[in-house]
Amino acid sequence: MPRQPEVPDAARGLQITHRGVLILLVLTGSGLLLGDFDAPPPAPDPGATTAGIGLALAAIALRRFASAPTLAPTMAVFLSLGALVSAAGLGLLGVLIALQTDSRESGLFFTLAGLIFALRRPGGATPPIPR
Repeated sequence: MPRQPEVPDAARGLQITHRGVLILLVLTGSGLLLGDFDAPPPAPDPGATTAGIGLALAAIALRRFASAPTLAPTMAVFLSLGALVSAAGLGLLGVLIALQTDSRESGLFFTLAGLIFALRRPGGATPPIPR
């Protein structure tokens, strides 16, 4: 039977993932700011908007469920990881939109939203990480 990962190891991995997602979103946002995108903002694309709303709601719901006090620590880590992946997906969706439309503003809005959802340290019910 496979051994379950230790919660402190999983929490440390979650902390590293959190930093990685923040770095990814800052770099993509910076790339959009410094990139050569000069087209005016396009009309909203229903598919991209739906995907963005879905990723944002997933990030919110997973973060909320991960902070439930009755949740097992390993499940809290798993849900927090899902929230971070959703936030990173929101930022990458912004880059995709900017590349498709050649418009900086649309991409920056999605990337900024992903960064906002990823700012708070994951944790909730997980024990504090020893330093």
